[in-house]
Amino acid sequence: MVQNIKFLNGVDKNYKTNHEKHIFHEFTYITKAKEDSFEKKKVDKSNNGKFDIIEAGKNYIKGILSPLTAIIKHPVMTIAMIGITAAACSLVPVLTPILGIGFGALSVFQLGKGCYDVAKNIKNKDYDKAEQSFNTVGQGTIGTILSALGLKQSAKVAKEAKLMSELKVNSLSAAQKEAIATEVNNGSYLNALKENMSLFTTKTGLKALINQFKPSNILQRGKDALKLIFGKKERADKVIRKKTEFKKTAEGQRRAALSTEEIEAEVKSLAKEAFDEYGIPEELRPEIKVIQENAKLGGGYQSGNHTITINENSYREGMFDLPNVIKHEATHASEAILRQSLPMDKKIELAKEYLVDKIQNGEKENIISGGNFLGVSTSKPPKLNAQMKADFIKLAQDKLYQDGVLYTNEQLSAMVRPLVEANSEFASSYSSVDDAVNAMTTYAKSHNLRYNLALKNSTGFNTSKIDTSLLKQLTPEETQAAIKSYLDSIECIEGNAAGQGFLGIGGDFNQYQFCTEEVLAQIKGNNFEIAKLEEQLKVLRNQPKRNFKEEARILDLIKNSKLTIEYKTKGVDYYKLYTESINHPENKELAAQVAKLKKELDLIKTKMLANNTPVSTDIVGYNVKVMSNNYIPIPFIKVPETGASIVIPPAVTTAADILEDDLKKEEN
Repeated sequence: MVQNIKFLNGVDKNYKTNHEKHIFHEFTYITKAKEDSFEKKKVDKSNNGKFDIIEAGKNYIKGILSPLTAIIKHPVMTIAMIGITAAACSLVPVLTPILGIGFGALSVFQLGKGCYDVAKNIKNKDYDKAEQSFNTVGQGTIGTILSALGLKQSAKVAKEAKLMSELKVNSLSAAQKEAIATEVNNGSYLNALKENMSLFTTKTGLKALINQFKPSNILQRGKDALKLIFGKKERADKVIRKKTEFKKTAEGQRRAALSTEEIEAEVKSLAKEAFDEYGIPEELRPEIKVIQENAKLGGGYQSGNHTITINENSYREGMFDLPNVIKHEATHASEAILRQSLPMDKKIELAKEYLVDKIQNGEKENIISGGNFLGVSTSKPPKLNAQMKADFIKLAQDKLYQDGVLYTNEQLSAMVRPLVEANSEFASSYSSVDDAVNAMTTYAKSHNLRYNLALKNSTGFNTSKIDTSLLKQLTPEETQAAIKSYLDSIECIEGNAAGQGFLGIGGDFNQYQFCTEEVLAQIKGNNFEIAKLEEQLKVLRNQPKRNFKEEARILDLIKNSKLTIEYKTKGVDYYKLYTESINHPENKELAAQVAKLKKELDLIKTKMLANNTPVSTDIVGYNVKVMSNNYIPIPFIKVPETGASIVIPPAVTTAADILEDDLKKEEN
């Protein structure tokens, strides 16, 4: 046995090698034969002379995914092309409809050609080519869909271009843009297509095209784009410089050395002075809290828990002065107490009167029509004839204005359909009765929602924090002041909510900064600030060794306060004209007045920025969350520097000295 092993292993090595080779070749032959057999069984369906629906479907999907495939295969080139296109459209906005129509036409042609090729190849019995043609059909399909989705956006640009050309300006007011956007959004896609085509088929459109390509207009838009890109960083750098410089001043060093207890003493002393002036009894005054938070938060009055908060950190960094902020927030608290003094039945009556007046005399601007956790949706109110106004007012008073009751779309549709069907004149203004019913359903939902919003967020503060029996009986004069305050607060809150849009997008004017109560708080706060600064100035100038740097700082602060008062006061006039112009975009005289006031506001703002005065917006949004029939108002603050939203307790105001913003909404 051993010898046999030796023989095989040692004596005849060639035998072993040749035997292995033979086995390998045998294996290779068998494997190759099996592969050949398998290949014969595996049919190439893309090249088998037969039409296969699965193969056609694969090609169609490839065509649909072609834009994504382009990005994956050529990311640098694709992104570069997108960037170049975006830059070009920023400099010449009218390129948007030009490219939209061009790509749309190309996609429709591609879709048609693909379908034609499919039919032709099937007729010629060239089935493999017919399958391949579905790739072109897919490309044409996705191109057509994407072009259609962008049709309304490009129609807005086309309408804006024509209006700019007509008015001989290189930019439009926020009101004019809002009116155009509303008209286009509420119109059909066919109308949007006609609007785009008008650039090439009408004299007005061709004139607008030429106007957009003027070098002076391109240069101005280039400057605007650079300002938008680099402005944010400049503002951030300015805030950092301001903090650093403040720490070196005498006041900065004084604040840095203060303990929390000493800051609390300053806050409470100033709050006492402010509320004494307003004649608010001790028992009705809000709780005062000194907190330590991110320096972007300054101070605020929260009516939900009747509390004024002051942020110690931002005060130490010189982001605001206490007299201004405390008097500002005390004004909001005082107004809330005044509103709370109105009986509940009076508030209900006022809320109904406010909304009925809107139906009877027309809405000022786009109205809240729904919402969820993403934000607030708005819609353009329908134009009602006399009969529809009367019928809808009755429906609103009987059904829609009920505290805590929110109806579904189906319920609202059932309520308004009889009104529409009984009013042929109103229904005839829509393409069908169903369209008219849909418009009225949205309007009914708006009034149902806004009534609840008015009662939930404008009635005052949480009564569990105070003894309401201490609220005094109002004199006739005080009652009128309380009524005005209540109505102003409703308009302010719903106008501001309507301006937010989904995810904070869509509203290009912030009503809150120019509403009655906010302007009152700004004027009161800044005048209180000026009085305190002038006292400091008198003491400083009587000292043996005058600190001229501190004197200059105080003089700057006085100038800041005066500019803020001027800006807010003029802003009230601007807002009134702005809201009128939204519903009357055709009124050139009104548009000119809005433009004139905007220039005056911009001039004041330029002075404010030159003097390092914070241009603030006091942004407070109300995210109306509707889930099933539950109503949950979620207020939030939008921080301009980051665009972030901070959820806060209901009905909050924030000190205007904190949030710096270039009012880009008004500049758009």
